[in-house]
Amino acid sequence: MKVRHLLPLLIAPMSAAPSATETLQLEIVTPTGHSYRAEQELGEAFQSYDSGAIPGDEPPREYQAIRCNGPWGRMKYHLTLASGPGYQLRADAEHILLEIQEHAVISEDRNIAAMTMHCIDTEPRQVVRALSEIELERGQAASKELQLPNGYVLVYRYTP
Repeated sequence: MKVRHLLPLLIAPMSAAPSATETLQLEIVTPTGHSYRAEQELGEAFQSYDSGAIPGDEPPREYQAIRCNGPWGRMKYHLTLASGPGYQLRADAEHILLEIQEHAVISEDRNIAAMTMHCIDTEPRQVVRALSEIELERGQAASKELQLPNGYVLVYRYTP
């Protein structure tokens, strides 16, 4: 995989006027080249945030599900679930903990398609894996580019 160097893009000033609030900017690039960007403002009262899967340029995918004992018997339906990178933030007065996550879906489409004689209630499952934890000191600017174990490239910039 060819790693793109993204850090110079984020170090450029965002505006001429200084910002009054803390911000954390993230860019995550997947091995397939899809890019996900997020910006989070952090105030004094900020404690935690969970992004879920960050919306990117790929729409969430539909997965099959089946309910066997519905009012009309067997009923197939679809669930729309997002996958991709996400992040979780937890903060106290001195530190910010940034956890980069991967949201994946375990599809049951093949099992549902095979249910012709027997029926078992089945749905896709959302799985969240922590990939990296980064501890930031509040009040100290930081920016970095990291290669994560699953092939994601993370670029973050924290400005107090």
